Amino acid sequence: MEGTGKSEIEAHPLLYKTIEELSPVFKPRLKSISPEEIALMLSKKRHRRAPKLSAAQSYNHLVFWYAKNIVQALKRLDDATIYVRDFPKPRGYLNQGITEYDWIQYHYHAYVVGAVALYDIALQLTNAVFRLGVEERQVRKDSIEDNLWVKATNVPKLLRNLRSATSRLRPLRHLFIHAGDSLKLDDLSTLDVICEANKVFNKLGLTYEYSADEIKGLFKPDIDQQVHEMSEDISFLKDRAVELFDGLLPIYEFWSSFLRSVDKSNET
Repeated sequence: MEGTGKSEIEAHPLLYKTIEELSPVFKPRLKSISPEEIALMLSKKRHRRAPKLSAAQSYNHLVFWYAKNIVQALKRLDDATIYVRDFPKPRGYLNQGITEYDWIQYHYHAYVVGAVALYDIALQLTNAVFRLGVEERQVRKDSIEDNLWVKATNVPKLLRNLRSATSRLRPLRHLFIHAGDSLKLDDLSTLDVICEANKVFNKLGLTYEYSADEIKGLFKPDIDQQVHEMSEDISFLKDRAVELFDGLLPIYEFWSSFLRSVDKSNET
């Protein structure tokens, strides 16, 4: 599935129910907010002007934050396929020492890092939904996936499925992040060689057999195949993320309802 249009996860009940719970807080304020106030809210001092949230609203705000982060992470993966497919200014970038292979490799790095990060964000979301109270920096597999309250549900299986979906990319991510290794795209190895030769010839002021524009057309089928493989992986990741949202929804609904009742009792 190519990265076009809205995915199922963007309209998931876990997202829009949190928004519905928060809308009474933010909607009236947004109607009369000034540009200066918007700037202040986006500044480092924004917490001083943040509206006071009830227990239920605070819970919904936290769940929404991490659920939204997963949706945005998936969107960035879709964006990576768009960047990989289209090298916008071949000649202009070559003059800056950036070839089409460099361009593709850069965005493939972003794709790998973003895909693997989905599991880490999913652990943060699970921590928020279950109200485990684990500090953000302590959120990891053993503190969340192996938690006794979480293990009483089917959520650990859903988390494992998401982690398994990124297993092929995890070693690549570690090589890039921890060892600084540039990830090689085997299917585009010929493109890599030609692009490197183009760099050398361009530095020497010589004309190579293939111009930057010609390369873009010459390797389009190989690049399209790379994008297709990435898109297939992204589609699979989206399915696993939707399954996780489905599994978390009843736990979220329980705690959201419970905290609303707590807020009401505190009002009386």
